[in-house]
Amino acid sequence: MSSSPAGRSATTVLALVVAFQLVAETALTPYYPVLFRELFGETALGATGAYLTACRLAGLLALPLWGLAARRWSLPRLLVVGLLGSAVFDLGLALAPTLPVFTALSAGVVATGSSLVLAYPALVAVADRRLGGRGRNPRIGALVTYAAVFHVASVLATGVGAAVVAMPEPRLGLAAFAVVDVALALAVRRAVAGRGPVVAGAEPHSPGPAPAAPASATASAPARRRLLRPLLLVALLAVLTDLGTSVGRPFFTELVLAGGGSLGEAAVLFLLPSAAALAVLPFAPRLAAALPRALLPLAAGTAAAGLLVQAAAGPGAALPAGRLLLGAGLGLLAVALDERVFAAAGTTGPGFTAVETARSAALLAAPVLATATAAVALPAPLALGAALLAATALLAALPARSARPVPVPAPAPAPAPAPAPAPAPAPAPAPDDLENHRDLDPVR
Repeated sequence: MSSSPAGRSATTVLALVVAFQLVAETALTPYYPVLFRELFGETALGATGAYLTACRLAGLLALPLWGLAARRWSLPRLLVVGLLGSAVFDLGLALAPTLPVFTALSAGVVATGSSLVLAYPALVAVADRRLGGRGRNPRIGALVTYAAVFHVASVLATGVGAAVVAMPEPRLGLAAFAVVDVALALAVRRAVAGRGPVVAGAEPHSPGPAPAAPASATASAPARRRLLRPLLLVALLAVLTDLGTSVGRPFFTELVLAGGGSLGEAAVLFLLPSAAALAVLPFAPRLAAALPRALLPLAAGTAAAGLLVQAAAGPGAALPAGRLLLGAGLGLLAVALDERVFAAAGTTGPGFTAVETARSAALLAAPVLATATAAVALPAPLALGAALLAATALLAALPARSARPVPVPAPAPAPAPAPAPAPAPAPAPAPDDLENHRDLDPVR
């Protein structure tokens, strides 16, 4: 699929869609307090928390609807519709007169942009096939590749957000997102939707026997519980990780400004973790092979230490050092955590959807926790994030429970069948028939 020119073109466009989705979702996250102050004169920290909560809720509600739509319409068509819808709402953001209108339009952007998340499983499947057979674990290679895409997009998002906020008229920057939406919609329409079923999940239904029921559907109740346990564990690890890494983001710029730093310094500090993560990602495959169980708690503990250093640091070199330490942990954490998630849930199906839904709920709770803790002290969200990542490390370090065989009751012994009557001996053939005896049936 991906080895053909059409497949490579579709993969490139889908990678751009995923990268743009990450940029659009996170570009302004650290700058919303500044943006609201510039555009609407809103200075209350609670306004940022309420805004982010509304956006997360819209995404949480919209994502299952896009998943249902994917059962009827092809993935490329849904991507085009989502991008065009986002363009309309992005253009409305540039014209929003008040913060409530801005919040409602932003919820629309998140709801339509949720369709872009559907491209991720297809991209992982394509990467698995393209990286296989090269003397390394293809899944680790795929995870490293997309972790790199994620952090590059994070670096771009930081620069884009800082550029939008620094513009004399930030509304023009918001309108630029609509232009990119339309350009990507045209690219998807031409390179993906016009190339046939090159993306997993976009193939038309073909006749044939129905697929076999999954093992979880036919297993006994104890077997289902045994299959569910690792899924619940990785979902909890993912929730703790996403909460720990997200809760300190909304008010980090305010923390830097309160310490006497500038908006440019805040932007540089904000991108340092992504730069550090990119630096350690090349070592992730080797570390994953050498430390298959220890890499996740080690990475989570490193990230927690980085957040703790930032929470305790004042102006000076300790804050950049904490950012770099956080990024080194996050780079390895993304690979180690996703490996466990995919091992337990797979890249498609209800298990993967359940984990993603739990992670979306964690992102919904993050701004609420950030607002509540920032009201106590601006470094408090960083300290809370450190505690959550430390809990992730402790939970991941627990020894894996050996799978116990599910007891199956021994079947009742079948009654002994009645002895069959002995067949009557066949009459001996006549002497002149001995030569043809091999063609005769001895038992009638």
